[in-house]
Amino acid sequence: MNKSDRVDFAGLRDSSPRLVRRTLRKQEAIMTTTDKTVTIIGAGMAGLSAALDLHRAGWQVTVLEARDRVGGRVHTVRSFSNGLIAEGGGEYIDKNHTRMLAFAKEFGLSLGEVGSWQGQTGDWGAYEGKAGPSNDIAVWGFDLGSEYDKMWAALAELAKQMPDPAHPESAPNAGELDKRSAADWINAQTAHPLARRAFADHIRSEYTCEPENFSMLDLARNAAMYYSSANILNPTYRIVGGNDQIPRAIASLLPDVRMNAAVMSINIQPQKVIVAYKQGDMVHTINSDFAILAIPLTTARLIDFNGSLPQAHQSMVNEISYGAVTKVMIEYRKRFWHDTGWNGRLSTDQAIVQTWDATSHLEGERGILTAYTGGEPGAKLSALSDEERTKTAVAVIEKIFPGSSDLIENTATVAWMNEPFTRCSYMALAPGEVTAHWKTLSAPAGRLFFAGEHATIYQGFMEGAVESGQRAAKNIMESV
Repeated sequence: MNKSDRVDFAGLRDSSPRLVRRTLRKQEAIMTTTDKTVTIIGAGMAGLSAALDLHRAGWQVTVLEARDRVGGRVHTVRSFSNGLIAEGGGEYIDKNHTRMLAFAKEFGLSLGEVGSWQGQTGDWGAYEGKAGPSNDIAVWGFDLGSEYDKMWAALAELAKQMPDPAHPESAPNAGELDKRSAADWINAQTAHPLARRAFADHIRSEYTCEPENFSMLDLARNAAMYYSSANILNPTYRIVGGNDQIPRAIASLLPDVRMNAAVMSINIQPQKVIVAYKQGDMVHTINSDFAILAIPLTTARLIDFNGSLPQAHQSMVNEISYGAVTKVMIEYRKRFWHDTGWNGRLSTDQAIVQTWDATSHLEGERGILTAYTGGEPGAKLSALSDEERTKTAVAVIEKIFPGSSDLIENTATVAWMNEPFTRCSYMALAPGEVTAHWKTLSAPAGRLFFAGEHATIYQGFMEGAVESGQRAAKNIMESV
């Protein structure tokens, strides 16, 4: 309790009983807020957003982070020359990501527009030994762009089967759609086989899993959110100077963020939550009124819940599927892609799935291409050493653009499956998992609340992580 919050009982002795009762009730209200405690597990965007809201509301908040940095899957790589950076993790902020945009404004951070992550003029494909713009008939022998547009039109039709993306389990035919996969949907389309093949790469890129491992119901949910219109090319942004500036700025406002604190066990009790964590060689225990689990469920599987999780939540933790992804970031001393009329965005059937210009929002001679590989190709690259993975990505680009490797200055790579406190890319719901677990993903388990990109409709986005964290904080505050 702050000194200014203390009650001077001596000064109340001569006061009326009514005044005493009013003053004590006022003091009790102050204590009700300031004496309430929350332990937040994970200092990614979800955990930090929840912590900030609770802290500003007067709660005592402790954040436990297993890494030696905050941000989680928001990870800016700063090992390049001349101050260039690239995003090793979460990258894109859409124009409707109001929470992330609000943080950028609050912390005085500039936005760099990068065009749509869904598609841009100047996108290339590299399939069956051919490479070039998707609408170049001379390259493909037919109009691949028009055939690919048929896939998007069909996806917009699929979106009509999802009245409310926030409640996919309530959609008509939800059970039937959830039994089927995105591969089933792709194979049922009438577009050219190469367009269908390219769309399978889209699934690997956007959802970081194989099409047969992605629920058609969740594909319909995402279609309703992002692809229900033919006009899908909405502006996208990066934070100039690095997306990690946001989690670092939030953490700087919090009084108790404990780093290198790996949670070992959680025990949910009727009146409190007991969390044990290891920091160095010491095991510590912290009791709080509530807790928020703001880490990937892949990592939550390593925590001993002491049998205190309800069965639905334990099944969710054990069964929810995640994708695999790697990034290889290659700095070139010259943006050779500008000389070819290419924008740096490439979809390919080779060892890497997609590339883009990580510095497209910046001026300058030097630039960085990111090779982003999800699904089975991402899992295969994850099994390689960093050096082998980098060589693979460089070789694919060199084959399509001979001589480009002579321009390389620096490289960096991240394989999120290999990160011990992540062990995945982001949630990718397999057939059967939407109807089985969707409601539980955002439902509290007693005094333990869940947050993260998996516990939101904005699956896989920084915006979703923030939304889930703010919602968990709000639900906790409303529960007392």
